[in-house]
Amino acid sequence: LLATAEETETPLQKRLKKLSATLLVLCVGVVAVVAVLGLIHGMGPLAVFMSAVSLAVAAVPEGLPAIVTIALAIGVQRMAARNVLVRKLPAVETLGCVTVICTDKTGTLTTGVMAVRELWGPDHRAVLAAAAACCDAELGPDGRSGTGDPTEVAILAAAAERGILKEQIEAANPREAVNPFDPERKRMSIRRADGVLYVKGAVEVISARASTGADGASAAAGEMAARGLRVLAVAVGNGPAEERLRVVGLVGIADPPRTEAIEAVAAARLAGIRTVMITGDHPTTAQAIARELGLFGGDEDPAEVVHARATPEDKLKIVRAWKARGAIVAMTGDGVNDAPALREAHVGIAMGRSGTEVTREASDMVLADDNFASIVAAVREGRGIFENIRKSLLYLMSGNVGEVAVMLGAAIAGLPLPVLPLQILWINLVTDGLPALALVVDPTDRDILRRPPRRTDEPMLGRPEWMLIVAVGLLHAATTLGVFLWALADRGLAEARALAFSTLVFGQIFLSLGFRSRRSLLWEVGPFTNLRLLAVIALSAVLQLALMQVPATQRLFKIGDLPFRDAVLPVVLGLAPVTVLELAKVVRRYLPSSARP
Repeated sequence: LLATAEETETPLQKRLKKLSATLLVLCVGVVAVVAVLGLIHGMGPLAVFMSAVSLAVAAVPEGLPAIVTIALAIGVQRMAARNVLVRKLPAVETLGCVTVICTDKTGTLTTGVMAVRELWGPDHRAVLAAAAACCDAELGPDGRSGTGDPTEVAILAAAAERGILKEQIEAANPREAVNPFDPERKRMSIRRADGVLYVKGAVEVISARASTGADGASAAAGEMAARGLRVLAVAVGNGPAEERLRVVGLVGIADPPRTEAIEAVAAARLAGIRTVMITGDHPTTAQAIARELGLFGGDEDPAEVVHARATPEDKLKIVRAWKARGAIVAMTGDGVNDAPALREAHVGIAMGRSGTEVTREASDMVLADDNFASIVAAVREGRGIFENIRKSLLYLMSGNVGEVAVMLGAAIAGLPLPVLPLQILWINLVTDGLPALALVVDPTDRDILRRPPRRTDEPMLGRPEWMLIVAVGLLHAATTLGVFLWALADRGLAEARALAFSTLVFGQIFLSLGFRSRRSLLWEVGPFTNLRLLAVIALSAVLQLALMQVPATQRLFKIGDLPFRDAVLPVVLGLAPVTVLELAKVVRRYLPSSARP
């Protein structure tokens, strides 16, 4: 089954691939236009080449790969604090757009601390003795915990309370043959030296192979399951085959829901995420636990929310069915039989405490505490990571559009290059790159889990985002070209370039404050909630001012000697784009929702 499971591209990888293709087309198109305009204006081949290189540098956000990688790495760190260990980096963001979580019940939605609550049969001691003789687990010295399957540990603990000890069973009647539990067979058996075959498993399976003792077992099992108990049938036989058995009785085991899981399921529902329980338990037991957890919505079909008596093939089919509907699926599991479904899901999440090595190897993430609430907390972080990547991309692209518009406007007007290629590289990699990196560590919005999941076909940058990028970029370009034309007429080319270069830099680094939120104003977000960004803005400003004043960097970047008092002008002009962006947020609040871009 693992060989048939297919790993799929994450939504982030698909979106970035489409964005890269779009940027490539735009870049080639703009460079071609500028080259043609340069030749029409009679520019020499070298000048045309320099203009084309400048535009190519301006159009491509060189810092994007580093920003995406760092954003995901920060997500790994934040999720680790939430007890989610990430094995595959792209899964960090994928978890943020999950629409369906397929989860195991035992230990994830429930406490995993099992205890025998009810026994059914004519002789309760005989029921526990037969059940204990059909266990592989080992009871610990405290008589409550142990190693092995939690269900078997609970049976051994209940048997020990009545003086039935597994070590005494093993000493008196050593095992001769074992047929282990299998999800297909839904039972296990151990034949011991006394010639008795001890069997335990699903009630319907054991009853079908019983010749005596099964009367009333199904009805009793149904009543116990309706109370949320996990029910096992215990039987014995005389032959080597698991046939013509005598049902000794039933064992009802309680595994109460986690309190935090109930809250997490409600939070997931509020976030637009459907939680689907997949378990090997009896359907009645599974639905009783599901009701306690609040998995059922108003008119939801229980058959879609709860899948009981599920085999490994069933789990794989369930994940594929949800994917076929267009859902982004996360799957949790702990056993070897869960591994194929984990690999098939968009995000496979293995249990850290109870999970097998095979399951962890097939997964994208590991839950250190085996707690469903940790998944919902990680979804919140995943959504925050995507929003921060989008913030950084909006910020970078608005700057790049501004740079392209400056170069394109100068080419159309037949002006000399306002900004040289090396200066644009400095802007993209240093003064733009540092604030963009600080934006990816922005705190996650408090209401992010109240928003619906992103659509699977939603691009990284949609129409509203491109409108914002173009509007801010053109405003930024107009400010820069205005100061360039003024200085070119009054101060000369070297000083004009210095002013245009610095106006681009300061306008861009101040814009990072406006892109922290597309809805809230700067003081509503909290200007001091991202101290890294403030520190980076201060550092970038100091670096730019120093670059304009130090003779060595003036020669390197080919800018004129700009008096310090004139360096204040780009700082003031740089505040214009972010001021207009904040005012636009205010205006947008008073527009009807249908008129908002």
